[in-house]
Amino acid sequence: MSQFRPTRRWLTRGALGLAPALAMSPGWLGAALAQGAGSNGRLRVGMAAPNTTLDPHFQSNAPNNAVASHIFDALVTNDETSDSKPGLAQSWHALDDTHWELTLRPGVHFTDGTLFTAADAIASLERPTALTTSPASFRTYTRTIKALSAPDPQRLLIETSVPDPLLPNSLSRVRVISAKFKDADTADFNAGRAAIGTGAFILKEYTPGTRVVLARNDSWWGGKLPWEEVVLSFATDDGGRLASLLSGDLDIIEAMPSQSAARVRENNRFHLIRGTSSRVVYLGMDHQRDTTPFITGKDGKPLPRNPLKDLRVRQALDMAINRQALVERVMEGDGVIAGQFLPEGAPGTSPTVKPTRYDPARAKALLAEAGYPDGFRMTVHGPNDRYINDAKLVQAVAQMFTRVGIDTQAEVMPWSVFSTRNPKGDFSFYLSAWGVNTGETSNPLKAIVATYDPKAGMGASNSGRYSNPEVDAKLAQALGTMDDAARNRLLGEICTAVFEDKAILPLHQEVSVWAARRDVTYVTRADQYTLAMGIGRA
Repeated sequence: MSQFRPTRRWLTRGALGLAPALAMSPGWLGAALAQGAGSNGRLRVGMAAPNTTLDPHFQSNAPNNAVASHIFDALVTNDETSDSKPGLAQSWHALDDTHWELTLRPGVHFTDGTLFTAADAIASLERPTALTTSPASFRTYTRTIKALSAPDPQRLLIETSVPDPLLPNSLSRVRVISAKFKDADTADFNAGRAAIGTGAFILKEYTPGTRVVLARNDSWWGGKLPWEEVVLSFATDDGGRLASLLSGDLDIIEAMPSQSAARVRENNRFHLIRGTSSRVVYLGMDHQRDTTPFITGKDGKPLPRNPLKDLRVRQALDMAINRQALVERVMEGDGVIAGQFLPEGAPGTSPTVKPTRYDPARAKALLAEAGYPDGFRMTVHGPNDRYINDAKLVQAVAQMFTRVGIDTQAEVMPWSVFSTRNPKGDFSFYLSAWGVNTGETSNPLKAIVATYDPKAGMGASNSGRYSNPEVDAKLAQALGTMDDAARNRLLGEICTAVFEDKAILPLHQEVSVWAARRDVTYVTRADQYTLAMGIGRA
């Protein structure tokens, strides 16, 4: 079996009293369920951001993908370090540079009793292309697939249009539905009619923006889990989420607010679980429009040209950011300063790109050189309930820009609103983030900075519409390079070009923090997902 396993020396995981959720004996399990959290097998999880759909192929973002992972499996699954592991495909191998054969797991059924076969896998890999209205398409993961065929129900053959060495990892991003729902619309999934998978749990209830209730799938191929019922409650207010944990209404919460960590440490009924994630938080900007809606002169009148199209302005904005202060004061240590998508040394990173040094004097000089000695006015947009301290980050960055002469207003909104508007390019300058869940840089490069091309599956999350033909050409070359070392060298060269051009301005990698009852454990994940499949008992 061929599996892609990138090196992850940069990844660290830490927790207090962690234990893998599946390493349990039946006797231990019965005792665990008889007391405390999980009484009667019920687990209550506080999620920091709501999913926006149960359609596993409509909009790719972390809240949607995390919830979908409970109901739907993928052909390949990612473990906690983002390594590729067998899922509905129990093995795979490359026949040559453009042909792959996958052997599917036998005897797997959808929760309506239908037998899983290669026809379901084919329908699931074809559907992202059919969903042309997707605001954040999964086509980026299926873009190289040229043909799909099934010699028999347990074998899947994939032909790619070009060599695609990372295809197994891409397959982990696309969840499998029953072929009979291939033409179902998103409303059918949200209503539960089509939300039928082979996953560890069965959908019982979905109240958008409030909660998802799941029942254990006792026939799941992955083994019987301890929780008979899981309630994923969406609690976007940090204080309210923590209060629900401390009062006993929740058993574990994600995105633990750093400023309240002491309250958990001081209470021996609870503990903190920490792990460095692969999510990079960054600032994006409008590279496309000649005039941009949220930048004006100091007098409020439109400017004749978009200042963000001038490299000197982008460099000035980058130098105006005090990343050390953001990590220490805003994140309260729950972040690692970033200079590129992943820490230096990770596969596909540049050895020459370093975090930008804070230099407000140089920032002012660059603005003057670019023709803006008095600066201009700008609004920075962002979510207020999605990333760790996201609203505070937007406000802090706005203050830093104001100090160098750019009068900056911060405007934040719920994730449900931001995630709809930002992919349309509504904003001039915005806070965003990307979980680099392949553990190497081709994934964010093709999603965030490749020229926006929905049909080709490129630039799916390139809201600023950055476009660089040289980057596109070299990325196409890298994505077709089967040799890992050669491909990573090319990706590193692309990262050098992208970050020297200030396509985006990276801020930090998030350190994820969960808070839980003392008798609840979690194996932290690089992708930051909170999955009931990984929650266990101490």
